[in-house]
Amino acid sequence: MLNKPTPDEVRAARIATGMTLKECAERFGYALTSWQQKENAKKGTRSLNIGEYELLLLLADMHPEYKLIARPLKDV
Repeated sequence: MLNKPTPDEVRAARIATGMTLKECAERFGYALTSWQQKENAKKGTRSLNIGEYELLLLLADMHPEYKLIARPLKDV
């Protein structure tokens, strides 16, 4: 099981996804300033919860146990 991520780990995973701060905030349903705080190392800032961090790691292809696999698109 993963531990709660540090701001540096959140930032590194987001950068590995290729997403901007704004794109990541939108993907996870946060305001941009809230996401920025998750990547800020100041004391008292709130980090991602473990489930959110696991999804971020999957998107970044950094998860220690799992890998996302794209499904073939079905014809409509």
